[in-house]
Amino acid sequence: MKKKNNICFIKPMYEKAEGGAPNEATKRKLYEKAIAEIKERVKTVDSVVPRMATVASVLKNAMSHYFWCGFYFAEENEMIVGPYQGATACPSIAYSGVCGTSAKRKEPIVVPNVHEFPGHIVCDERSNSEIVIPLLDNHGRVIAVLDVDSTELNAFDDIDREYLKSIMPILLEKE
Repeated sequence: MKKKNNICFIKPMYEKAEGGAPNEATKRKLYEKAIAEIKERVKTVDSVVPRMATVASVLKNAMSHYFWCGFYFAEENEMIVGPYQGATACPSIAYSGVCGTSAKRKEPIVVPNVHEFPGHIVCDERSNSEIVIPLLDNHGRVIAVLDVDSTELNAFDDIDREYLKSIMPILLEKE
């Protein structure tokens, strides 16, 4: 990381795949490079919110099949939008959609076609598939969820789940 006049410059470690969802090998390579960049960018950041902002930005810019990428914080009665990249988000959502279901179950959810998911909350009608990964604290409580949408059907798979799950501990690491 280079600093010039208190501005940090880190050259991205990836080249974004063009077009739709990348093939398996390309997807793995993109995630590995994106995660390396995330780790480099957040290593001196102590707060979870700027770490979330970095994760959303790096992933959205690295992955061609991402339409929207961001976080929703788990509040008592609803989920509140946090840092994100993409089209304007719903400021708050109920616990009935994909994000809420993932938070309630405390497990990742991959939805090949959001239009077939009972209780799906439409924030942008262009979204067709979704993956949600919960962020749990050390006591197993849900702090937030990482929500990623795609305009493509069947855009997410076990590779996405594996790599996105591996990012969650980075958000809570203490330096």
